[in-house]
Amino acid sequence: MLLRVFKLFSIIYLLFGLTSLNAADYDDDVLEIFSRLLPRFVLMSNQKLKIENQIDICVLHEDVDGMALINLLDKINNNYPNGLKNYKIKFSHNDFTNLDLCKDSELVFLFNASEKHVADTISYAKKEKIMTVSYDAKLLAKGVGLSLFLGRKIVPYINVKALQDNGILLDSLLFRISKIYTQTDK
Repeated sequence: MLLRVFKLFSIIYLLFGLTSLNAADYDDDVLEIFSRLLPRFVLMSNQKLKIENQIDICVLHEDVDGMALINLLDKINNNYPNGLKNYKIKFSHNDFTNLDLCKDSELVFLFNASEKHVADTISYAKKEKIMTVSYDAKLLAKGVGLSLFLGRKIVPYINVKALQDNGILLDSLLFRISKIYTQTDK
């Protein structure tokens, strides 16, 4: 009897645990760092020339990333309640199904996604000349422009070729404080 109860409990735990597995992949401290850097990435690039009165950030996510999405947006709002340097910060978010919602954005942030969604987003951003930033630095190998290098020090991680392909130029200060991605970093 005890074995049956244990098996039943294990099955229920696995079922409910697996549904939140992807959402648990996001570290709160890393989201905090991204929340501070995303608007600054825009202002430290030629994307600032596209800004009229607000910084437009588009966040792409899978359905299971809903809590991480809310967490990131709350953190950005808490860090920049009045915007940044006289610019309001506007968000749009989507589940990768309608990339045209990101058309007027200066930056697209990608949570983890399928290879097809990542490839479609990178292709779209290249066509529209939008900066791409991903939560997972492994996506730099797929063509994302920026992420974070999580080592002894946490620094921006730049894929120079991807940024060039999208027509994005970065401030030299950002280059000096960053790690540069190379094909051997895979």
